[in-house]
Amino acid sequence: MRKNITLYGVMILAVSLLVSVGCRRKGSVEEKKERDWRTLITSGIEKERMSARQRVMSNRRETIQYLLSVLNSPVEEGEQFYASTTSRNIAIFLLGRLRAKEAVTDLIPWLTPKPRQGLFVLEERVFSPAGEALVEIGLPSVAMVVKLLGSEGLISLKQECIKIIVCIKGLRETELLFENVIAEERDSAKRENLKAADDLLKDPKFRKILENIESRGI
Repeated sequence: MRKNITLYGVMILAVSLLVSVGCRRKGSVEEKKERDWRTLITSGIEKERMSARQRVMSNRRETIQYLLSVLNSPVEEGEQFYASTTSRNIAIFLLGRLRAKEAVTDLIPWLTPKPRQGLFVLEERVFSPAGEALVEIGLPSVAMVVKLLGSEGLISLKQECIKIIVCIKGLRETELLFENVIAEERDSAKRENLKAADDLLKDPKFRKILENIESRGI
């Protein structure tokens, strides 16, 4: 009888300890949820408000790094270059919306299709998905796009590069930019490529397209 009482007491003690540990863990989780950046940013303590800022920035960096890993993942056979619903193009879209200037270098190579990508187009497009993202990122994109114009490339790529710059800076500012970069370029091959881009900018038919882009604010 005494043994049964002792065993019963041990069981009660064990259950009590488990409940106590469970409550502490639950309380810890709830406290963690309550003390996220949304709570800290309105804290009366400066250190906690600064902690909120740091957490948000850290989350942004981690998000961008992950999106870049999706952007640069291997191309699958038949993956559509233009389709907005692919993992890669969703990542590209989000990098643009986040205005992730640190993504510009990685976005540039995706202005043109890669081997094994499909080219089905559901509707008329002004830009490739990467082109749209570079436009959203804005001024941090311009230098890299101009650099690309200084290299050899298909006329379709040159046209997209010019459209990106015009959409960001406007026609007049783009003209002035081209004048400056051509005058400053010392490499003869790059200078000729830039001159070719400038000639394209002044082509009457293409210029009408650029004027339309500028007026519509695309």
